[in-house]
Amino acid sequence: MLSADDLSALLTTDRKIAFQRFHITGSARIHSDGGFQIRVPQLGQDTGDWWLEGSEICSRWATFRQGRKLCAVVGLAEDGSYRGFNPQTGAYLGEFRFSG
Repeated sequence: MLSADDLSALLTTDRKIAFQRFHITGSARIHSDGGFQIRVPQLGQDTGDWWLEGSEICSRWATFRQGRKLCAVVGLAEDGSYRGFNPQTGAYLGEFRFSG
């Protein structure tokens, strides 16, 4: 799993990601100031905020997930993708790749 310093280093500049969570795919632009925009073809578009809590990355979307906070620990996979897991249960949350 990535450390707090690893996560912070990845997010010092605005980044674009492509993600997949089970059968749902989408893209997001993550801003270094803690904001983001997300597009999920099956659901539409949304905005939100992200922040770090130690070695966890947390987010809250304005509409998706009814505005509930979600945190994840993140690991780097051998194929270069990143995979997120629930920090309490270890349950798989999805994967993402930086695309720009």
